[in-house]
Order: sequence, then C-alpha cells, then structure tokens
Amino acid sequence: MKIENYRLFRQTCFDLDNEKVDSYELLMRKQDGYRWLAPIDFNMLTPQAFSEIVTDALLHLPSNSRIMINLDHDQFVDHAMLDALIAIHKQMPDYTLIVELTERDNAKTIMNVELLTSAMYLTDKGLLLCLDDVGSGVNSFDTLKPLLPYVVELKFALQNFEPEISVAYNKLAFWNQVANYLDKKFVLEGIETGEDLVIAQQLDIEYGQGFYFDRPQQFY
Repeated sequence: MKIENYRLFRQTCFDLDNEKVDSYELLMRKQDGYRWLAPIDFNMLTPQAFSEIVTDALLHLPSNSRIMINLDHDQFVDHAMLDALIAIHKQMPDYTLIVELTERDNAKTIMNVELLTSAMYLTDKGLLLCLDDVGSGVNSFDTLKPLLPYVVELKFALQNFEPEISVAYNKLAFWNQVANYLDKKFVLEGIETGEDLVIAQQLDIEYGQGFYFDRPQQFY
C-alpha cells in the first residue's frame, strides 16, 4: 500500500439559515490512474497511515474548522484507529474533530456493546461523535439508540433512498423529530436539487450538504 495513493477530499456542510460554512466532511479517495475513487476496502489503511492522511489534510484547512472524519463500524471498534485520531486531536487542538460513524458494516458481526464502548472511549478523550446515514441499512433506531447520549449530531442521507422519496420523507421526519427532542444537531445530506432544498425548508432543517451546494473536491 502506497500512502501517496490516498487522499481526503472535502465536501462542505452549510448552515442553511445563515448561508455560511458550518463544517467540512473529509471523504477518502484512492488514486486509480488519473481518477480518484472511493476505496473498495477501507481497512487497507492502517491506523498510522490513516493518521498521516488526516493530518496532511488538516494542514490545508482553516484552523478552528469543524472537521468530520468518517469511520465505518470495523474502524470504529478498532481502538488503535481511535487512538490515532485522539493523538491528532491533542496535537492540533484548534480543529474540532468529529467522528462520523457511517452505515458501512463490511459484513462483519459487531456487537452493539462494542460500538457503545468505542463511543464512550472516544468522547471521553475529547472528540465528538456524529451518527451518519441514520435510518439507512444497519443504522436502525434500535441499533443506534444506545449511542445517542454520546452523540452531538445526526446526519440523514437523502440519496440513500432514491427513488423512494416517500419512504425517505417519512424516515427523515422521524429522525428530525428525534434530533429535536434530544437537542442534537441535524444535517440533511444528499441535497441535489431545489426540490430537495424545499424538503429541508419544510421541516425547518438548519444544516444541509449535497451536490446542490458543493461536490467533494480535491483541495491539496
């Protein structure tokens, strides 16, 4: 594995009410010839390699930024991976690091208690936790419920439900209510059209992300 073949791309999350940047989500890409594609297997990256890639990316972003870093379930229960991010947090305290637990489970059986243990460990060390892809795949309410006390943010990926928009709307409304009830930040991902933006406005969703605003882009 050549670390130079990997790079983090940036996609902006916006504060819709105030029309300003809220945070940057960092998305892993692997070079394939002249293209940068999402890796097939994220576990090819060791914690040390992942740490170096994240650190390099942060050096090219404004200090005091809120930075979202994706981990799948396998990575999230790997304490070596968590320790690598904790070390970055200590070395670069001007950045607010938020770990996004994604829906990817890589077909590996992971007990809820493992996820909970990692959530407690990570947040105790000063990092923040976000649940990505809520309501999609393995990220059901029952699975995520034990993690909610440790979470500051929930993200709903509208694109995961294409073309079943009616199903998406019902789930979106449910998770938006959950976030409001628990006083968690709520982000609608996958805003790609003006119609998607109207949905966010109808539900008074304050934060949004998607191709309508900004595509993942190389920034260093």
